Amino acid sequence: MTNRIPLQIGWDMTEPDAALSAFLASLPARPQLLGLGEPTHGVEAFPVWRNRVFESLVKTQGFCSIAIESDVFAGMRASAYVTSGQGTLDQVMEGGFSHGFGQIKANRDLLAWMRGINAERPEARGVRFYGFDPPIENLWAASPRHALLGLHAFLARHFAHLPVDRGTLEQRCGDDARWTNPAAAMNPSQSVGATQDARQLRVLTDDLLAFLDTQLPGLAAQDGICPDQVWQAQLSARTALGLLRYHAVLASSSPQRISQLLGLRDAMMAENLTAIAEQERPRGPTLVFAHSSHLQRGASQIRMDSMNADWWPAGAHLAAHWGQQYAFIGMASGTNLGLPAPYPEPVTPHLYAAPALTPLLSAGQQRKAEKNAASSPLSLERLPQSDGVLFLPVPAQE
Repeated sequence: MTNRIPLQIGWDMTEPDAALSAFLASLPARPQLLGLGEPTHGVEAFPVWRNRVFESLVKTQGFCSIAIESDVFAGMRASAYVTSGQGTLDQVMEGGFSHGFGQIKANRDLLAWMRGINAERPEARGVRFYGFDPPIENLWAASPRHALLGLHAFLARHFAHLPVDRGTLEQRCGDDARWTNPAAAMNPSQSVGATQDARQLRVLTDDLLAFLDTQLPGLAAQDGICPDQVWQAQLSARTALGLLRYHAVLASSSPQRISQLLGLRDAMMAENLTAIAEQERPRGPTLVFAHSSHLQRGASQIRMDSMNADWWPAGAHLAAHWGQQYAFIGMASGTNLGLPAPYPEPVTPHLYAAPALTPLLSAGQQRKAEKNAASSPLSLERLPQSDGVLFLPVPAQE
């Protein structure tokens, strides 16, 4: 028995070069950022097909970089391996990813392929890897220490007088464990975010960020400073400030606390992706891979017995900033789109342009899919927020 998929047009992904070329030609503008969203983490099929999509985009569409939902600082280790062979692949899989994504075979395959491509290409046309997630999980955030001291170290190498000394920052940061206290997730009183140290650090961080901003023209013209160093300093600045804002909300008792936390994380994702896109613009577009709830244009939401939250995801921020230069493809699988399902070769995926989509889910299927809290399935309401759907069907049960 074979599934009948109620879609009007589509491109067979057994020929991904032709399918992706046709899809991109159907868009009103060539995207600088192309989002590819998986409906749930932990299903190997989605990152496997991400790799195939990226390989095709690199070879035929001029894409030179990929950014995935993983810690932006850890991603620098993976980037160093991909671009210049620093470390071993085993070491990079251990320290170059967050959220356990280093254990995913498709991520290992991705870095190995990118390293091989760079061994063959001139450096200017090499492919680059980025993480774009801040060091945050939905109800957890790192200490600002790493980002803040990284920013201070950069500035101290080039300026004799700064708004604050390193010792004061270290003293205010204190023990990292108090920032990462897991009890703060559900008990705001356990968060460090409302302490005098945290409030003072926000002021000092803003002072350093303002100092960096005022000195950017001189830094850009100074011999011995490469653009990547300035880019990383700006990343450290916005990450430190973002973490301190996040911890402040963790410490609040607002009824909108969860929505605000989720929104802050996605806003930081969008800032990182905008910085990546601006850096990569002279070289080519960037493929972005993450959970669909981070990349869709419309509002995201969680509906559970113990938690209800609404927030604007990174995709909504990117669409507002980049307009038609941001495009989003949602991924789906199985007969209940978005539910985890094993992907058995050789069932053929298809890429569909969103304007030609007819309803993908019945009301009953949609209710069933939405019961999976880890899943963000394509729903009838969300289809207009996508430019396309990459559908990975599985055979119907006999």
